[in-house]
This record gives sequence, C-alpha cells and structure tokens, in this order.
Amino acid sequence: MKRSENTLTYLFVIVLTLMVWLWAAAKTQIDTVIVVPLLFSPPEGSNSIIFPAELDAKITFNGSKSSLKSAREACNGGLTLTIPTTSGTTKIDLATRISELDTIRFTGAEISSIDPKTIDLKVKTMVSVIASVVPVLNGVQITGDITVDPATVTLLIPSSIRDTLPEVIKVLATLAPSEMALLQHGVVQTKNAGVQLPVPLDLPDVIVDPSTVSISFTIQSNTAKTDVAQVRVLLAGPAEDYSGYSIELPRKFISNVTIEADAELIEQIINEKATIFAFVRLSSRDMELGIDKKKVTVFLAVTEDGIGHKIQATVTDQSLLHVDLVIKPVAPTEIVE
Repeated sequence: MKRSENTLTYLFVIVLTLMVWLWAAAKTQIDTVIVVPLLFSPPEGSNSIIFPAELDAKITFNGSKSSLKSAREACNGGLTLTIPTTSGTTKIDLATRISELDTIRFTGAEISSIDPKTIDLKVKTMVSVIASVVPVLNGVQITGDITVDPATVTLLIPSSIRDTLPEVIKVLATLAPSEMALLQHGVVQTKNAGVQLPVPLDLPDVIVDPSTVSISFTIQSNTAKTDVAQVRVLLAGPAEDYSGYSIELPRKFISNVTIEADAELIEQIINEKATIFAFVRLSSRDMELGIDKKKVTVFLAVTEDGIGHKIQATVTDQSLLHVDLVIKPVAPTEIVE
C-alpha cells in the first residue's frame, strides 16, 4: 500500500515539474529576426502614387515562442502600410507604424529593432484626365476614314503638371512604315498599336488605360520620301489684281525640303519627270495692305502632263516657309486718245 502511495507521489511530482517547465518555456522571452517585405500604399480610393512603393525590412521581434510564431505567420506575404496622400516627402518611423498594425499587435510580440529604422517616401497626388487618340500611319496614303477603338484613353498624371498642359490632351497611336508595307491595299485593315505620350507626359509614373488601341483603315498606296535641294516659290492670286501691283520675291527658293508623297510620284520627282513648287496665295486684301511676308499655302508636284499633285513637305527651319514679299502699287497708265 505504501509503495503505491509513493508511486502516485512520484507521478504527481513529475507532472508538476513538466507543467512548470512548459509554463516557463512559454514565458521565456527570446528574439527572432524576420526579413519582411513592406508595401507602401495610399488610402483606398486615392490616386496618389508612392516611391519607393516597397521595401524589405529586417525586423527583430522579441517575445515568447508562441508570440514569435504568430508574428512570423502575420509577416508571411509582407505587411502593408497606408501612407497619407499629401504631396511631398514624408518620413516614416517603421517600428512605430508596424507595431500599430492589428496583425502585429495581436501576436503579443514586440519589435526590439528594425533596419532601416525610418524611410523617406515621396508622395505624388495624381489626377485622371481623358486624352484623345490620334492615329499616325506613316508610309502610306489612306482612302476613306481612319477609326480608332477606343477613341480616347484615360491618363493618370501628377496634379503638379496638369496646369501646364493644354485643356485638350492628345496622344499618338503609331504603326511603323515597315509594318504598313506588308499590308494589302484596298481592303480594311485592323491593327493594334501602343499609345505614345507627348513629351511633357512621357514620365515613368504616368499611367495609360488602356495602353493599346486598335486602328482600322484602308490603304490606297504606299508613300516614300525624298529630299529636294531647292523648291521654287510661285505666287497665286486673282489675275485682275496683278496689273495694279508690282510684286518682288527677295528669296525665290526654299532650301532643303523633304517631300513625302505616293511612291510612284516620288520616283517621278527623283527622275526629274515632276517638278516641285511652293505656292503662296495672295488675296486682293493682301495686296491692298502691302504685306511683307506670308506663309507657303501648298506644295505641289507638277508632272509632265501638267497635273499638280498636292504633297507633304517639311523643312528643318520653319522660318523658311514664311516668304518675304515686296508689294508696291503700280500707277495706272494714262490712255491717250
């Protein structure tokens, strides 16, 4: 009987010792280091962007084994910190902000150190604007309409530059001449093209939605380009006005002109079977006022059959397109009977 009592006593002591050991182990404070991806995010519904948007932080947690296990689980997949949307630079105390997260507070673990301790975040307030899409089809002449789907895109741009932009914003959708050259003529083509931003908006933080549009068109013919050293300037106006005025051109040619036209017409220009002229149209009012300068109205390629073909022409120096004029009235000739 006494031996049985001793056995029970031994068992009670063993169980009690084990319980005390387990309790002490649970209460023992230890450290663990976790590398945690941090994501910096604006409040829900905000268009602000934050740079940097993410960062890996080395966090040392202190606590019991159970609390550290919970902390590790809470950090699995990273932590998101909501950042105020005021534009500018803001300094964030990472330990304080992470400790305030419910997912961390509920673990019971505490942050004893963190690297880095703070971070400077740049916040940009963004605004949403609608931009119209302008198709650019190089190397071809188009017959009929060009349609773009969608015709507009949404841009998310920094509010700081919105006031520097025009009220109506346009973006480009361009197809390369090399791609256009492979397409069949006379049938409707539909191609996808990436949206290109104008220079003031060509920034890494500008977001375009959608970033690709589809363009539908019908090719009439391929075009080509050639450079012309000099293009003669001709005047055009009401014939009845010329008898009353003397008109002189101090500069009769425009130099270094790049011509774009139908490929067959360009071949005729190169082979000197068509001549380029820059026409300046003068109205009766222009002559009455005696204007001293006017811009070229149109460039025409006149072929050997006498037909004029309107062409596109560009010059490096845009001032050359403004032609100097010397207009003087001519005294009427007396008629002697």
